[in-house]
Amino acid sequence: MTRFLFLLGITLSSMSDAHEVRPAYLEITSTDISHIHKASLRQPQIAGQFLGLILETNCEQTSIAIQLNNSSITENYELNCTESPLREIEIVGLERTMIDALARISISNQESEAVSTLLITGDQPKVELNAKDYRLPIYLLIGFEHLLYGYDHLLFLLMLMYLVQKPIDLVKIITVFTLAHSTTLALSVFEFIEISQTPIEAVIAGTIILLAHENLRSSKAHSIQTLISIVFAFGLLHGLGFAGALKEIGLPQSSQFNALLLFNVGLEIAQLTVVFFVLFVTQFTNLKKNKLLFSTPIYFSGIIASYWFIKRSWLIIAPLFLA
Repeated sequence: MTRFLFLLGITLSSMSDAHEVRPAYLEITSTDISHIHKASLRQPQIAGQFLGLILETNCEQTSIAIQLNNSSITENYELNCTESPLREIEIVGLERTMIDALARISISNQESEAVSTLLITGDQPKVELNAKDYRLPIYLLIGFEHLLYGYDHLLFLLMLMYLVQKPIDLVKIITVFTLAHSTTLALSVFEFIEISQTPIEAVIAGTIILLAHENLRSSKAHSIQTLISIVFAFGLLHGLGFAGALKEIGLPQSSQFNALLLFNVGLEIAQLTVVFFVLFVTQFTNLKKNKLLFSTPIYFSGIIASYWFIKRSWLIIAPLFLA
């Protein structure tokens, strides 16, 4: 049975290999008053592959350059909107993915500059720029999705819930975790601290391994005060991980604080949703009565996090051998 769990855990870890599913990012800016615009579409690498997204508009467009790095690919376009103003945007292929695309559009003329931000989803990959959008604030949605698709953050939350039994202690732990990751998220986004994402992601995987190990111990003698200190330290690390996607897409210059606040609120709504869902499942099922079934997620979490830790650590040390 242990061997079966190990093999299944390795399979699941390879299927959920990415740190989190980060949104694509589209930026369109006017270069002058002649209806010629510059556009760039950045799409993330997911599970070692690029998504093949293509920008299409109602304007005549030309692909100018492609920039490639380890985590994303960016294609630059020139849009000639002389015959008609820019009014339609479509990201072809977005419907095949799990991600959304954040679009920031700045169109200027001699009198004014109009800046708009919108979220393009797989359900609606083609948008009309003049259409009214009644969806929730964009950065709230990005924060919500960021946690739900951040599998390592989800496993960390799950391990915390296994570790803390009393509801009042769970409230304390979750509150401390929130305060900690909110602090480093803000410090990182506003560039008070600058740390490479690769080692942070490796250490985050390590925090899941440690919690899984603690959950499998026959004796859990840690006091709530000790757990609070440990979770606070781990929360600081997770906040740096949360900052990765937000720094990639950036914050609107005119409302940076509000966008960061909405992103954080989205994270917390998703976090509470996960916590309440897990509590509901355990409360209204007999899961705790079956020791093997109840312990299986701990083994899975430990195996998956170990795979992530090894792979992410290799990304750090590999350049030393290849240099």
